[in-house]
Amino acid sequence: MEQQILIADEVAELLRVDRQRVYELARRNAIPVIRLGERQYRFDAEAIRQWIARGGSLAESKDDE
Repeated sequence: MEQQILIADEVAELLRVDRQRVYELARRNAIPVIRLGERQYRFDAEAIRQWIARGGSLAESKDDE
């Protein structure tokens, strides 16, 4: 299966938040992010789905080990 990459607007739509909130979360490393440069971010769709399933936590649960 091909990896789906999202932009901030798409993540904002998934989370039902403003795009600026997505950028804020990315800058704080509070959301899984792929950095393409100092100010360019992309997001792996599956990583975002897993992040949402964990309740917005980046930490892996012991069940995932």
